[in-house]
Amino acid sequence: EYYTNTNQTYAYDADAGTVTASYGTATAKAIADANGIEGLKTKLFKRHTKGLTLTEQGNILFEETEKIFIDLNSLERKIIEFKKVPSGSLSINTTVGFGSMWLSPRINQFVQDYPDINLKLNYSEDEQDMLRQDYDVGIWMRRPKHLDLVSKQIATIKYHIYGSSQYINEMGMPLRRSELSNHRLITYGLKGKPSPLSDTNWLLRTGVKKGSPVRKSHVTINNLYGLLVAVETGTGLAALPDYMVQHKAHLVKILPEVEGPAYEVHMVYHENLKGSLKIIAFRDFLMKKIDEWRF
Repeated sequence: EYYTNTNQTYAYDADAGTVTASYGTATAKAIADANGIEGLKTKLFKRHTKGLTLTEQGNILFEETEKIFIDLNSLERKIIEFKKVPSGSLSINTTVGFGSMWLSPRINQFVQDYPDINLKLNYSEDEQDMLRQDYDVGIWMRRPKHLDLVSKQIATIKYHIYGSSQYINEMGMPLRRSELSNHRLITYGLKGKPSPLSDTNWLLRTGVKKGSPVRKSHVTINNLYGLLVAVETGTGLAALPDYMVQHKAHLVKILPEVEGPAYEVHMVYHENLKGSLKIIAFRDFLMKKIDEWRF
């Protein structure tokens, strides 16, 4: 227990970079005593005007300490789940559009089925770093690049062009792709940040002759839910995922034969959570709801 608590204190203080000289020296000595490395006469900190910073050896210890606590957290989860009942905290990150329009309306069933799971939902337009932000599950619109993340494709999302009945009555129905140039177009934009989706603004290019300039957006919005609301209120036409539009009778599919890029939806989690009962429970819930839904 002494070894664990001392190293945890060291990791937090080293990460903050604000330890005082006297406290840093005492902490370093305590860690050295606990780990049997005092005889190496190794300096873990070096002094500067505002306190202490890590030496090269200190950085090594800090990085190894972080690994230890990742393993300890994983072990703690596994021990708790020996009860054979899914329980504990489960944090999930996904996009604003998918979370707001698809996941939230269905999550009540999961909460009822697993009352011992404390669910935390985070919706954002950029994929979060699951390790740094401490998310258990990500629902992403692409396959993850990190090798230490487990990924399962759970759906494929297709995009089409949509407009409201109000807008069509005002501006008319385009019958050819080239006629989109005569309409107000709303596109997805996330300035300064990478988008979780690729080729989001194909609407500006489809039907444009080679060598001709692409169309310009009349309105740019930084999340899909905002795009949907703008289309519903008659602002213009936009490319939307089909799952957001079903059951909205006042929206019309424009040029239904024109299909945008398809995106794979992946459930992503860290390999340390393999076999976790709450991960299995959430995966099974997702697959059941997806089977019931027509993407």
